[in-house]
Amino acid sequence: MDAKRLGERLRMIRKHLGIKQRQLAEATNLTQPAISRLENGEEVYASALLIVLAFYRDKVSLDLLFDPDLDTSDHSPLYCSRHEIHQKHDCQLTDIIRNLENSLEQIKALKAQV
Repeated sequence: MDAKRLGERLRMIRKHLGIKQRQLAEATNLTQPAISRLENGEEVYASALLIVLAFYRDKVSLDLLFDPDLDTSDHSPLYCSRHEIHQKHDCQLTDIIRNLENSLEQIKALKAQV
């Protein structure tokens, strides 16, 4: 999936959840311009994307977020609870993101020690 399409889906989720870019930036310790660039498919940094995905992990189906055949006009599949998704899918992506989130926390702890 290209960065522009992924950004559009991330924006759609944020708006559906009623979160402003500034609020998402504060919740993820990113800047509002970084959120804007991510949602516009510009200058996508893996770390920023992972942080936003970790934030959305319990709020939306990330498996469906990356589904190339997803009909974005029908928002309902995006907003299944994580519990429902585990019942329907193996959810390997959720486990990967959890591990990456733990790694990011370890990196933050190391930075704080320096």
